[in-house]
Amino acid sequence: MKRLVWNRHTKIILKHAAGWFFILLGIIGCFLPILQGFIFMAIGVFLLADHVPFFGRIRNWIHRRFPNMTHRVHAMGEKLRARFHRH
Repeated sequence: MKRLVWNRHTKIILKHAAGWFFILLGIIGCFLPILQGFIFMAIGVFLLADHVPFFGRIRNWIHRRFPNMTHRVHAMGEKLRARFHRH
């Protein structure tokens, strides 16, 4: 079995696949009472924001509109990165 090569293009493709999956799950979740649609859409927006300009503008608007929330999210992300970073 061939190993998956983890280069830049593979990571971008996986990030796009995950981002669009969360966007789709969020749209479905808006109509189903089981899922929290807006949370999944937000995850998808933040995954795709670096590569899709429309989602980048949405991310920038969220950063301007809710600066305290984005600061806390970034702090939690840094803690997770520090915890799971390979040496």
